[in-house]
Amino acid sequence: MQIAAMVKEVPAVLREVLFAPALSTIALIILPYVGVIIGLDVASRYGDITGQALPAQFFVSQDWSFGETLEYSVMTATSVMLFLMWRRDRSPIYLVNAVLFAYLTIDNAVEIHEAFGFWIAPTLEMVLPANLPMDAHYFGEPLLFVAVGLVWLVGLALSLRQSRPRPIINSLLLVGCIFMAAFFGIVVDAATDWGPHTVARTDIEAFIEDGGEFVMIIVSFFLTTAMYDIEKRRAKALDAGAFAELKAAA
Repeated sequence: MQIAAMVKEVPAVLREVLFAPALSTIALIILPYVGVIIGLDVASRYGDITGQALPAQFFVSQDWSFGETLEYSVMTATSVMLFLMWRRDRSPIYLVNAVLFAYLTIDNAVEIHEAFGFWIAPTLEMVLPANLPMDAHYFGEPLLFVAVGLVWLVGLALSLRQSRPRPIINSLLLVGCIFMAAFFGIVVDAATDWGPHTVARTDIEAFIEDGGEFVMIIVSFFLTTAMYDIEKRRAKALDAGAFAELKAAA
């Protein structure tokens, strides 16, 4: 019954999210800055290829660069909005995604996956074939992401029965963004580190990796902003209707 109700509700929810006023408003605020950041990243990579070094803060992948600082901000905001949506709606699927974005924000800022990769590298060196075209710690980093992803997927599965159709549909949009970000962050990242590379090839592949991940994080933030605004308005409308009914009954 819930599956049928959810499928029936998908078109309406998608229209609401994609045409939400909050989505266009936040896009007008953030997209100009996003464009500047991507332009600076392109310039810095071109400078890297031509030997004209530009400030490290121009690189999207650099810790605490202009791009990464924006990522920290929007990922934190996404986590907070999802948490508040859970508080209002009590559908646990919102909480599962809020915890994931909170973890990813922390990992992005302090590089937990990189530290894990170096920590497990000696163990991996004993089991991996020799002379691989990639250092052992690069194999360790995605292992942590896979473990976190499995915990997240289990949480999603357990939360489905206790969540209403609208939160499930909203969360599926974010799930798609997360999988795409994981593709850039794991698969494309592995291609970037695999084997010998020229400077130009490294910069091109790194731009695809970092740029793709960056865009999916921004898209997740935009969608969550639209969802948050829609659900907040719906909650207010429902509360106003309930109050009017109580007042009429009195």
